[in-house]
Amino acid sequence: MRVKEIRVSYERRPHSARPIRDALQTLSGGGSVLVEVEADDGLVGEARTSFGRGDGAPRTLAVLIEEELAPKVVGADAEQIGAIIEALKVETEYHGSSGLTTFGISVVDVVLWDLLGKAHGVPTYRLWGAYRDRVPAYAMVGWANFSLDELRQQCVAAVGDGFRGVKIKVGDGPLDQDVQRIEAVRAEVGPDIAIMVDANQVLTVSEALRRGEAYQAMGLTWFEEPLRAGDFAGYAELTRRLTIPVAAGENLYGAREFRDFFEGRCCDIVQPDLRRAGGPTEIRAVGALAAAFDIPYASHGGGPAALSLLLAAPTAIWLETGLRSSPDAYPRLEDGCALAPQGVGFAWE
Repeated sequence: MRVKEIRVSYERRPHSARPIRDALQTLSGGGSVLVEVEADDGLVGEARTSFGRGDGAPRTLAVLIEEELAPKVVGADAEQIGAIIEALKVETEYHGSSGLTTFGISVVDVVLWDLLGKAHGVPTYRLWGAYRDRVPAYAMVGWANFSLDELRQQCVAAVGDGFRGVKIKVGDGPLDQDVQRIEAVRAEVGPDIAIMVDANQVLTVSEALRRGEAYQAMGLTWFEEPLRAGDFAGYAELTRRLTIPVAAGENLYGAREFRDFFEGRCCDIVQPDLRRAGGPTEIRAVGALAAAFDIPYASHGGGPAALSLLLAAPTAIWLETGLRSSPDAYPRLEDGCALAPQGVGFAWE
């Protein structure tokens, strides 16, 4: 089975009158890129990747995929996905195989695995060897621009949807503001729901230690991305000195960077991002490394590909997603767990 054609399209997201915000940035603009790969037997794989910032970003990414990556993929053996991904890394090495380039390689990787799952007539995760058929799920609902009442409502809605945990943004104001928001959520959701907090890289080591001690006294499940992604020494210090688990990794690129992160004991929980970590091929390597270092693995973001990777990761603990748009929305939840996709490739059904 060889790749016959790659089709790329993009769309911009209309600006919201009130865009969501965390402690680092306002998520306005952006959009998504759709990639379709057609094999010589007529089978088609597809994948869509989102881009949360910049009106020009979707078009820029689409051009990179169409003009630079696609020519290296057309004609290749679609079953030799590892070889294709390595060839794309070599092709892009001159200007750097991270950042926007990795976003492009990642979506190509996803679409090839979708195609391969369809070729074998099975959900893709079954090709990888599953460890489970479901994963506990939490909802990221606590954006920094939400008022206290909105925050309460969102978290109550998430628990009503069946989620086992909720995540809220911190670090946008003083510590007492964080504490007030966390206490308000705890009062609404009760003692049995996990609460995670995410600072989106804005704190210094000393401030992260101060806030981390407060969060751990409140019994929170983890303290996410308190420092800039590249501050490995700072993360190692936090992980050593705090008892609350430190979660990080969504802004790391490639398995080698994760290897160095693990060797430095820089986190208690790792959170690869499907787009930045490098796609399923690279994340499967990250999952194996996490298991070798006995580090729990939680996704950054949801969707069928992210869930499929968790099903095949030895140390997987949580899927991140958002509120459900309806009782029939995906992923299906049962007893607080997201159920495995049932469709071929990365299709939900």
